[in-house]
Amino acid sequence: MTEPECPENVVPAATDAVEAAAEVGSELGVDRRTFLRMGAGAAATLAVTACADDGVAGDGEDTGTDTGGDDEVGSTDETGTETGSSDDTTDSTETETTETTEESTETEGEETDTTGGEDPCLEGEIIDFDPEALDYEEQLFPLAVMAGEMRPESVMLAVYIDDAQPKTLRVWLPTDTPGQVELVKEMEVTPNADGYLKVTVDGLCPGTWYRYGYFTSDGQSFLGRSLLGEVRTAIAEDSLEPVVVAMSACNGSSFDWPALDRTAEEYYDVFCHLGDMAYNDGAFSTGEYRDRWKQYLSAQGFKDVYGLAGLYATWDDHEITDNSDFDRETNDPNELEKKSNALNAYFEVLPIEGGEGNFQLWRSFRWGLTAEFIVLDCRYERLPSQGEYMTQAQMDWLKQTLLDSPCHFKVILNSVPITNMPFIWDIAASDRWEGFPDSRSELLNFIDDEQIENIWFISGDFHVCFVSRIESMGANLAARTREIAVTGGNTNILGSSLTLSGHFDYGAGQPRGCVLTFDPSTDSVNCRFINPDGGDDYNEDLTQD
Repeated sequence: MTEPECPENVVPAATDAVEAAAEVGSELGVDRRTFLRMGAGAAATLAVTACADDGVAGDGEDTGTDTGGDDEVGSTDETGTETGSSDDTTDSTETETTETTEESTETEGEETDTTGGEDPCLEGEIIDFDPEALDYEEQLFPLAVMAGEMRPESVMLAVYIDDAQPKTLRVWLPTDTPGQVELVKEMEVTPNADGYLKVTVDGLCPGTWYRYGYFTSDGQSFLGRSLLGEVRTAIAEDSLEPVVVAMSACNGSSFDWPALDRTAEEYYDVFCHLGDMAYNDGAFSTGEYRDRWKQYLSAQGFKDVYGLAGLYATWDDHEITDNSDFDRETNDPNELEKKSNALNAYFEVLPIEGGEGNFQLWRSFRWGLTAEFIVLDCRYERLPSQGEYMTQAQMDWLKQTLLDSPCHFKVILNSVPITNMPFIWDIAASDRWEGFPDSRSELLNFIDDEQIENIWFISGDFHVCFVSRIESMGANLAARTREIAVTGGNTNILGSSLTLSGHFDYGAGQPRGCVLTFDPSTDSVNCRFINPDGGDDYNEDLTQD
């Protein structure tokens, strides 16, 4: 093997060094995603080891791939999740619960793990268990496994189970020993009568990568499994480490999404979806909306990216229907029933707290002192007759959240862009922030008045990818605030023309993968738009100035 050229420093904040070091990892047989998730210390150790006199680590030599006890280098399962090498002869029928597992409180289709006690971060138990040795039962678990609502000590998991019968959920940490894991949680989980399950698992450790899966058994041993997923809890409240985010929107109805395929090769801590995840136009009944979601979440692209990290999501119009076919202020009982069916289906299938009449989507999640993710509802609280882009309650909450946030970056999940778009786009201005000038001015004036720095909007809807400052001119803080938009499937011929306007650094009308690294140590956000055909279309470290 040719000895790789070694970078002098390998740290997440130094993008060029990380990319160079990733090439070192490739030379050593470590795939890109696994290498990138090692973290600065492990990556540096691997690079240094590779640059030793003999060029590579010897047999049995420590290669520096420790990730704090929660990952190892190995093969890839159906979700694209890296796992340790497995021994097919290992007994995978272990059904003992760990000492940290107790009875759970159950409601139909939704459960909450009540373990943890006073200690929010309990150790698991090392057991013989090889989940990959079990067959994936696709007919029983046909959709993506998903995680969401990530907080430092808890996550929500969601799955569809076709036979609507109880299953065993296991959450574990990998170990360095093939065929063994550190079992953290085991629960019997029961979906609702229609097969949908959401369960909150708590007692977890901050900033830790956990793996999870659902298993069938005959009462004595495990027989099969779902896809296997992994999720990272939000980092500790005092942490200032970089946080990596992948994002997508506007996937369209082709079910073939090369941009998502490419994204699944990247490392990310969080996946953000900015709306139009499913195109449900024409659906009316609950059953029809469920069928559409099953189509989308059985697509390989979603199975891949959602199995690799937890999800924060907002909706746009197509989660119900195209905006031109729906009056948000309607009093028509049929339209209200359609809306209720659509929103119930959304909360039913995704790992988002709420549903059954509680459709408040706006919420926020802090990742240490690095970033606060602020999820908005920019669709279904609009009151066009009153010029309100969102209810005053949501606006007041948003402003207070921005004001109170201790985080370096405030990341607003904003389904429809807030940027002042070029004149040719104004034909559709009524469908975005610009069509509600009082609401837009209220927020931007608040940002200026309070001098709240490092607000970053991320958005979708327009079927374009872009990087902008939200105003075409002006030196005030709000004008210099950045927005990054993405499309993961649909296209727009006007996308490439955006750079003709001076406040757009990048514009494309074709789907791209998008990965953002929020790094408080450099006060910058690295933004990469990844061409599905290979390479980066755009890779820049951005600041607000």
